[in-house]
Amino acid sequence: MKQTLLAITFACLFTFSSKSQFNYSSIWVAYPPGYELTSGFATKQKPGYFWIGYMPTVQNIQTTWYINKNFSILGAGPSSMSVSYKVFDASACIPGAPLSQVLTGNGVSAIETNGANGFRYAIAGSYDKACYFTAIDTAGNVLAAVSYPFPYLPTGLYPAPSKPLIVESDTPGEFYICGCFESKIYVLKVNSAGAILWSSFYALGLGVDAKDIMADPYMPGHFIVVGQTTTLLLDKQGVFMRLNGMTGNVIMTKTFGDYGIQEEFGTVVEAHAATTSGGAGFILGGQRHFLNASEKPWILKISPQGTIVWSYLPLTSAGTRGAVVDVTERLNTFNNYEYYALLDSDAGLHVLKLDYSGQPFPTSSPNALHNEFIYNLSSSLPPKAASISYIDNAASNSNAGIQVFGTSSHWPGFSSSYVVSAYFNGEINCYPTLTTMQGMGQGSLVSYNALVTRFGSFAACTNFQVQSFIIGAGINFPCSGFLSSGSNQRSISATSDLPENKMENFSVFPNPTQHKATLNYSASDNSKTTIALYNLVGELIWNKTLEIATAGTFQEEIDFNALNIQKGIYIAICNSNGKNYKQKIVYTN
Repeated sequence: MKQTLLAITFACLFTFSSKSQFNYSSIWVAYPPGYELTSGFATKQKPGYFWIGYMPTVQNIQTTWYINKNFSILGAGPSSMSVSYKVFDASACIPGAPLSQVLTGNGVSAIETNGANGFRYAIAGSYDKACYFTAIDTAGNVLAAVSYPFPYLPTGLYPAPSKPLIVESDTPGEFYICGCFESKIYVLKVNSAGAILWSSFYALGLGVDAKDIMADPYMPGHFIVVGQTTTLLLDKQGVFMRLNGMTGNVIMTKTFGDYGIQEEFGTVVEAHAATTSGGAGFILGGQRHFLNASEKPWILKISPQGTIVWSYLPLTSAGTRGAVVDVTERLNTFNNYEYYALLDSDAGLHVLKLDYSGQPFPTSSPNALHNEFIYNLSSSLPPKAASISYIDNAASNSNAGIQVFGTSSHWPGFSSSYVVSAYFNGEINCYPTLTTMQGMGQGSLVSYNALVTRFGSFAACTNFQVQSFIIGAGINFPCSGFLSSGSNQRSISATSDLPENKMENFSVFPNPTQHKATLNYSASDNSKTTIALYNLVGELIWNKTLEIATAGTFQEEIDFNALNIQKGIYIAICNSNGKNYKQKIVYTN
């Protein structure tokens, strides 16, 4: 009881001692300081969050709860859970051999699945002999646990096997697991029971490292791997690979970077279409590390074919340096896409808010004050960034916004993992505005053929267990929940620079309406016009884009009954040639 009391007291002191102007929820999770938060995300079961952390070194002491867990998870919201896990393996993976706890780990990652057959979360981890897969339900109960031995024990000539990555394929209940063993990338495709569908190793240059993966949004059935490859002894470049998800064969491999500069991609996210930014594609985040100099964050957009659309090195107002570890995309209330890039910088958890072309967003008042956020605690050691996500359903969660996950050694001898919950526009008087972006050349763009090597093969190991251990014993819940911190995503009803317009510009009839409403608008020659309908919390309900060849007055009809929405007040916005016109529409009985 004394031990638990000390833990909870520490969490509360940790929360109240922060000088940050941002509200956050602090979670004291484990001892010693080696505990690391590896990832977190906003859950589909909104509102809520899920994070997972692990201990790289485990002591098999049954009476001490804080040092004998391999990894722990915590979820909040409808799928709230707090579970710690032990990983057991047979020394030679021989059926019937005695099981012993895995005492070292190289990392663990998790995703939220589509929930089919009760599988809510899929988890991948690794240790010196193997990688493993486990699936759990919303309560944290283990539904499947399979180990996949590496072809041989590590030689010690290369870094330890990396933290594996996991993503669900286009086929529900099938997953890709990707990691690094020796100098090669490995990929396994498994089903929800852990059975291997195929597996391969990939060699590229002098060595290759995988940092992020995703199901390919442009070529169904395939998937994407990004990371870093060593092309020459003193040269590393960011690598982008597209693999056939049915066979594992390489479809395309490209590297990005300049000689003498060590580049790396740490994250990839789909970039939906934006007319002025080259259309759909991928947003890549990473770093460019100049020899004898600090690393600089690097953000670029490429087309689905791997051609660079734009490439930038952000210059932060704080003058910080650090790599981009994660990026999340959001469709804002102006029907444009924007991006939140999380930097693992020397200032703490550093978030840059960028528009669809990679520039600070937006460029006009009042939101120009909120392009850059630093979520830091009053600690001599800056937090370590893990991941960023956002809750996209403001109607069901008053605290909708971005969620930032990280780890901080805030107290000597202790480690704390925590999640920040903040609204999209931040707060007033928080941190200086991101005012400049430094453009950079595209650098070299080289296509490579990755070598698929099948030395040895992964074999499923049935003599393997992942067991939950004393639910709630390894984690203390935060002593403060998510707190309100200002205005949410920019509400159309509160937008100061979109006044009501004269009837000749944009009008609606009938208004109020019980069924259909006709929108009348004017447009000039060769103009692109977008009409969109929003609710009062800024959620997009309906939109349509039209190409206008000849100037004139035009009409567009909205069938409110067909939209299956509640009665109330809605906002219609017409954007024509960069000018916005707004009208309220009352949908009534």
